Amino acid sequence: MDNKLYDADTGTLTGTQRRALAELIRGPYISNLNKPEVFQTVSASRELLAQQLDNLFLTLIVDDNAGVAYVKAWDENVADQRALLRTMSLTFMDTVVILHLRRELVTTNPNERTIVDEGEVFEATLPYQGAAGTDHSARRKKFDAAWNKMKNNSIVIKTPTDGRFEVSPVLRIIFSAEEIATVTEAFEKLLEEHA
Repeated sequence: MDNKLYDADTGTLTGTQRRALAELIRGPYISNLNKPEVFQTVSASRELLAQQLDNLFLTLIVDDNAGVAYVKAWDENVADQRALLRTMSLTFMDTVVILHLRRELVTTNPNERTIVDEGEVFEATLPYQGAAGTDHSARRKKFDAAWNKMKNNSIVIKTPTDGRFEVSPVLRIIFSAEEIATVTEAFEKLLEEHA
């Protein structure tokens, strides 16, 4: 089968497979809700796309049940390996917000969408903002910075209802249960120390 997109094209993937590969590399993830045709291509071509990604030191993760696909750097360190993906460092408040969102996600039926209210998420972060004292605007500013990062990286997706957001199912799989348990335990100790 000829997959040339123009005369001098030496690529071996179809146009839709190339688009899916580019979307995976661009990140942060592909959702069956937002881009169903791209997700279906990834799901159907996973072996071929995984092979292409291995050439770039990347691993393909596809969760058909959650309807999410993304790439991550190899877990193994090998000679000549290069970092291709951008990384996002998390502040303390970013981590608090992610932990809360993931808790909401795992307590929702996997077949249902997880919808959160921005104001309720802010209220849930208040116990962790002891250092901000009683200055409500400083607390809100810290939260807003974290919340905007979640929106910009599609961790939360705006719904038609003002102030309501859907939590991306990618949070179900991107952090292991062990990682979440370790961070949650550390945060609970921190709360006890400041209580």
